Amino acid sequence: MRKATWSDKDTVIAIIAETFKDNPGVCWMLKKRRDHNKSIRTLAEYAFVKAHLHKGVYISSNEKGVALCYFPNSELFSWSLLHFQFRFLISAVNILRIPKLLWRESYRNKQRPKNKDYMYCWFLGVLKDGAGAAFELRDGIMAEARTRNLPIYLETTLKRNQMAYERSGFETYHHWTDEAEGIEFWFMRLIP
Repeated sequence: MRKATWSDKDTVIAIIAETFKDNPGVCWMLKKRRDHNKSIRTLAEYAFVKAHLHKGVYISSNEKGVALCYFPNSELFSWSLLHFQFRFLISAVNILRIPKLLWRESYRNKQRPKNKDYMYCWFLGVLKDGAGAAFELRDGIMAEARTRNLPIYLETTLKRNQMAYERSGFETYHHWTDEAEGIEFWFMRLIP
């Protein structure tokens, strides 16, 4: 595993777009249109820029897996990030879903520690032919968190991922169901 650079942007976006294209926690907010891939790529581009700004983009050695994990208490202002965030909201998100998206993000943020340092794992995606990449990324991220003596927080909307994270030592500390959208969220953490 290595830190991704700006030149890895297209690779990272392609992996995130491919691995999250059917994720219910992502797809519910996107515009319904023929080119779903364009919407998901716009989200992946925004996520890459935000995580890259925080020096939190990782890529597996076989370049088949990526993780966007960063330290949210080091918030930085960037006109570039604002541009990509605005572009994502305008071009990819169903405008009627923006209030709910903002509410949901606020709810998710409230479940994480305030005024404490931690590593937030936002996206972790591995292509189907990425043998070993998930374990490499998991182990690398856990090692970095241990080195800094920081907990890792994440959310997942897929039960199989929740079970895999628990097998890796994470605990589910909160569960929430968005009944209107039919989406479950497992809030997870790993304390060193």
